[in-house]
Amino acid sequence: MIYAWIDGGRRQPIAKGERTVCKDCGGLLTSVMPAQNVKHWRHKAGDCDRWAEAEGPWHLGWKEQFDLEYREVGLYDAAAGEWHRADVLCGAGTPNATVLELQHSSISEQERIEREAFYRQKHRMFWLVHLHDENSFAGTSFRLSLGLGARMATVDGHDFEIVHFASRSSQFIEKWKRSSAHVFFDCQGHIFYLANERVAARANGGLPLKKGYFAYSRLSREDFIRAVHGAG
Repeated sequence: MIYAWIDGGRRQPIAKGERTVCKDCGGLLTSVMPAQNVKHWRHKAGDCDRWAEAEGPWHLGWKEQFDLEYREVGLYDAAAGEWHRADVLCGAGTPNATVLELQHSSISEQERIEREAFYRQKHRMFWLVHLHDENSFAGTSFRLSLGLGARMATVDGHDFEIVHFASRSSQFIEKWKRSSAHVFFDCQGHIFYLANERVAARANGGLPLKKGYFAYSRLSREDFIRAVHGAG
């Protein structure tokens, strides 16, 4: 976790040896001050959020687009008896309350489904998936797909392009098409909305897209941030 309460304020660690407690579980936190990565807090007894993952500059950069009070908001799952930290939660307690989950690493479909089932009980849910080439070819395949023989369609005033995923395996794009949340991709700083199966069918004249095909729409970073705030 990047932020914790210490000395009356919520912040990243600033010195080696700092200690505080997790506001959610009450466990001891110690500062981690890596030379070339994001300063963060570590649970001494293991993170209380089993979905927690290592975070880097990409996560920090996006969290800093939102007010501090909206970052890393702990939510309790009474049925499972466990805590989960939403990367960003805007508009808590309102009809437009929105959880944004920032996904840099790969994630299993089972965990994706679990997260969506929990967060979507009381919130809208957005995924922002970082498409890069550090661990897979997903970023390259997506970039090569853009505009490649695209068919155009308009759904609810938004322009979509329908293309084929430029890879021999369509597992990545099919997994995210099946999401019950709203899925966005961050590819080289550009934001793309991935149509889910229902919206993709509307863009395709009422017929489901064939395996390996997907529909996407482009939007600005500013429009994406406004949408997370419930303004779009």
